[in-house]
Amino acid sequence: MKVVLGTMTFGTGVGGRLNVEEKIKDILIEFKKYGDELDTARMYCDGNTEEVLGAMGVSKEPFNFKIATKVYPALPGMHSPENLKETFSQSLKALKTNYVEIFYLHAPDHGTPFAVTLKAVDELYKAGHFKYFALSNFAAWEVMQIYSVCSIKFLFLIVVLGMYNALTRNVESELFPCIRELGIKFYAYNPICGGVLSGRYTLENFGEEILDGSRFDQNTTQGKRYRERYWNKLYFEAVEDIKKVCAKYKISLPDAAHRWLSHHSKLDEKLGDAIIVGVSSLEHAITNLRASVTEEKLPYEVVAAFDDFGWDKTKSMSVNYFR
Repeated sequence: MKVVLGTMTFGTGVGGRLNVEEKIKDILIEFKKYGDELDTARMYCDGNTEEVLGAMGVSKEPFNFKIATKVYPALPGMHSPENLKETFSQSLKALKTNYVEIFYLHAPDHGTPFAVTLKAVDELYKAGHFKYFALSNFAAWEVMQIYSVCSIKFLFLIVVLGMYNALTRNVESELFPCIRELGIKFYAYNPICGGVLSGRYTLENFGEEILDGSRFDQNTTQGKRYRERYWNKLYFEAVEDIKKVCAKYKISLPDAAHRWLSHHSKLDEKLGDAIIVGVSSLEHAITNLRASVTEEKLPYEVVAAFDDFGWDKTKSMSVNYFR
């Protein structure tokens, strides 16, 4: 399966886990063995992620990575032409480039009509600031609306990015049929449920406060969002049951989670789909990248565990795939 390196943990702002350039460099060198696309966003680490990537010159020699970035509408109106262009300009400045491979609308701005936003997107495209247009966290019907406008403007909407993992599959019912009909690729983020499928957390942790700067730190906006997605008892019970089955085959949880996405999900490598692989250390990067690209499928019993003990249990608590 194609892999894209997620950089949300790079930097010193909220959510940052990697703030030493040499450690980031080691991860980038390792990732170069597997792929050439980096995924970032203006909001990551309060803007510091893009600054770190820009300072390291990731789009230039010796890395030559393709960069995808996003503009998130923190408030209604943030995707108005003026605000969108200003925020995107900040991204380019931080990244020390005038061009990115993919430009995303990070989520819908319900305070600005899509047609108004897309006019600004089209102007940025014609100015040569990005090659491909993409969406993240949009509903299927919104994707269809935007695709129709893009077709008129000759914008290339090539990717929809969404939350997808073995325990969170809401994209399958309506978003996948939509993008398959339109010929749009799907990139999956949160392959290990933000860490719930990492093996780090157990059912005993469920009632505890997590204050270590992790994605589940309840003192941050990011932490509250991730707790809403995955920090509930049904998910933890599912993980405990799946872990037991994985142990029979000496397969770690993160390995199983990435292999499930690569071989047993609705993702299709032939159609250009990909997994956004997040990292918090070099060891983490090596484990997750290897698991994502391996050709070895999971044993039937493990796949069944993800279905029977996992999704069948968590679907009632699974959050919407759109915002």
